[in-house]
Amino acid sequence: MQTMQQNESLRDRKRRLARTATQRAAIELCLEHGVDAVSVEMICDVVGISPRTFYNYFGTREIALIGDEKPLPTEEQIEAFIAREGVSDVEAFAELMSQVWVDAQPDRDLYRLRRRLLDANAELAGANWARITRAREQYAAIVRRRLVVTAPGRDAAALDSDAALVVHIAMGILQVAARGWACHEDEPDLDSLVTDLFPQLRRLTQATPALSPTA
Repeated sequence: MQTMQQNESLRDRKRRLARTATQRAAIELCLEHGVDAVSVEMICDVVGISPRTFYNYFGTREIALIGDEKPLPTEEQIEAFIAREGVSDVEAFAELMSQVWVDAQPDRDLYRLRRRLLDANAELAGANWARITRAREQYAAIVRRRLVVTAPGRDAAALDSDAALVVHIAMGILQVAARGWACHEDEPDLDSLVTDLFPQLRRLTQATPALSPTA
């Protein structure tokens, strides 16, 4: 499967690299001086672009700091997710979202820098969490489309509850995998890390065997 980067034009590649460099500079400045002390003008001076170009890239300073919203799956990817057989709904959705991540080709160094900034700034972390909450509502609607097929006959409330639970469990898996991916340069792609976590998930969600009584 070709990634988005393999299909991009030279112009798009230059824009992507320029945006990445700008985000990195913005985050590094904020880590050094504090978020409130860093202006768009300071960021532009470091990168060598105009404020107009900055706002064409990001719209707001906050977006440059917390990053773009994660892309949603394409309709083709969603249809494949709905038809996926032989795995649980959680595994199917985790596989889908890890592929969306891989297709977007995240920058490992930038991801690490952004995590440091979000950990250090409650306001930005809150803005990022609000965005994650909105995204989860969109993800739940996608999962619900699969559940209508895999669990026919359930009422709307049950479908909504199951979809929300699938999203929360799958996103937890992705967060664990992403931490491993970010911490070590030799880690494989996120989709491989996610797949490696499935046996562990199955083990942890099984009923605990009865303990032998102590003598």
